[in-house]
Amino acid sequence: MIDFLEGETVYSTENFCVLKIGSYGIKILTPYKVEGKVKLFTKLYIKEDEPVLYGFKTQEERNLFEKLISISGIGIKHAFSLIKHLSYSNFIKAIEEKDISLLSSVPGIGKKTAQRLILELQGKIDFEENEKDSLLKDATEALIQLGFEKKEIQKALKEVMKKEKLTSVQELIKKTLILLSK
Repeated sequence: MIDFLEGETVYSTENFCVLKIGSYGIKILTPYKVEGKVKLFTKLYIKEDEPVLYGFKTQEERNLFEKLISISGIGIKHAFSLIKHLSYSNFIKAIEEKDISLLSSVPGIGKKTAQRLILELQGKIDFEENEKDSLLKDATEALIQLGFEKKEIQKALKEVMKKEKLTSVQELIKKTLILLSK
């Protein structure tokens, strides 16, 4: 729905910020204080007939948030606390190495919750693959709009992805267009 928002921070606390985007002030719940001009990757939820927008500094954090709140007993407060106190890579490392002490050092996360996180997520975290899928999907849609056939797009994308590790859709489209124009 709303993949990201970019704007100037008007007001910010440890739990939310208000971004000025055009002539609008949009309230976004965040796990940390944000300041200045920012780009937040967002997730929109409808809770009891009220839309709530959550914002994160990176796509990885947003994906982690979605994964965390899908686990029984892990709510938004737990997910925010984990994202606020552990970097994305430290969280992944803690899960893969079954580091209960690191996970339970996060405020609001006890030993049992840490164990549940490890049980639910160990061996199942493949966020990089999801990001890759998202990049390929977005690039494919853009190239179809430019008039290329899906079959030739997929072949070219596969070849570009083998040669280079790209993290932005724009770069992927640019490199693929070069290949398709030959």
